[in-house]
Amino acid sequence: MCKRRLCAAIGIVLILAVVGLAQLQVNSYDRHYQTYPAVAMNDAGDFVVVWRSHVADGRGGGVFARRFDHDGMALTDEFKVNLSDVDVDTWSPAVAMAPGGDFVVVWVADREGDCDVVARQFDAAGAPLTEEIPVAGAAGVFESDPRIAMNSTGAFVIVWTNRYGDSYTGRNYAAARLYGADGSPVSDPFEISDRPQQRWPDVAIDETGRFVVAWSRMGDTYNRPYGEYIMIRQFDADGIPLGPEMSLTGDLNSRWYGPAVATGGDGGFIVTWAIGPFPCNICAQPFNRDAEPMTSPYVVNTCMEGHQGRPCIASNGDSDFLIAWDCHDPSGAGCRVGGQFCTGAGDPSGYECSVTIETAGRNWYPDAAMASDGRYVVVWIAEIEGSGYDVFAQTGSR
Repeated sequence: MCKRRLCAAIGIVLILAVVGLAQLQVNSYDRHYQTYPAVAMNDAGDFVVVWRSHVADGRGGGVFARRFDHDGMALTDEFKVNLSDVDVDTWSPAVAMAPGGDFVVVWVADREGDCDVVARQFDAAGAPLTEEIPVAGAAGVFESDPRIAMNSTGAFVIVWTNRYGDSYTGRNYAAARLYGADGSPVSDPFEISDRPQQRWPDVAIDETGRFVVAWSRMGDTYNRPYGEYIMIRQFDADGIPLGPEMSLTGDLNSRWYGPAVATGGDGGFIVTWAIGPFPCNICAQPFNRDAEPMTSPYVVNTCMEGHQGRPCIASNGDSDFLIAWDCHDPSGAGCRVGGQFCTGAGDPSGYECSVTIETAGRNWYPDAAMASDGRYVVVWIAEIEGSGYDVFAQTGSR
């Protein structure tokens, strides 16, 4: 159960309650569908946005990226991340950036249903440093849902879902692999837990290389009660578990969706997720560096009307966190992106704000990144009448 804080009962939603700078369209190819946006930012406030573009590469879909400076000015045109291959589709890109601006993109390469997670490194100017790097590529395993986290040394960890068998009777396991700053693997792929029915992993890493994985684990798939748990597990810099996996939720009569996690400066972290059944709210819970809860789970969103979903979280690397999510109008008229700042102790900072200005149509699938000085960026896709979806970004500062 997630407790409602006093601020959640006030019922106030502010438009850009922080210092908003600019809302901008990220993609220049503006036909068909631009989806799966993700963003990463360095300490200078420069950022890179990645997304999947349908038909922009002249075929079914490719991963594209574009770099921006701290003022939201484009530093490059959009450019293709994946290597051209007419037989390969792409899905679910994610990105992480080093302090100097180098970045790593990870995505799913779909070869007619044979899906593998791959990655590629780029320098600060957007020039590729590597070819496509297979992250796992085990035969007969369907790989999906990649996420990536990087610390200030440039070391990074990639997590994803392995599915063994078909989509109806197969078993899913969250997996991870560690990499050094030069992009070389420092571990083999390994699974986070030996329990089946895991999906939607996310990962956060601290300055020492310790990392925490959050994921959703289904209950009994074939018998009641049917529901999901939100799970976490900590690992040291070598990928050795620091303790057993832990469940943050225990009521299988509820539904728990889409966990996201970010670390603070002291190694503590915050996990956020959506709680259902429909309509959902957004919950969060802070932990210290030893994965001990600092508070009970609490409701993040102020607006209690409509459906809240797909939370993401960003950190300034210290004690400020930004949570963003979908806010669906209860009338079905549209969807906006909401945001809420909070501290590493779990205290909300101010009220919920609306990241998106436009309220007509659907504005959803947010991702967020934050610099150490409080500058931030939130990206999402917006429904454009007659042309599909475009990727937008909102920059600002605390």
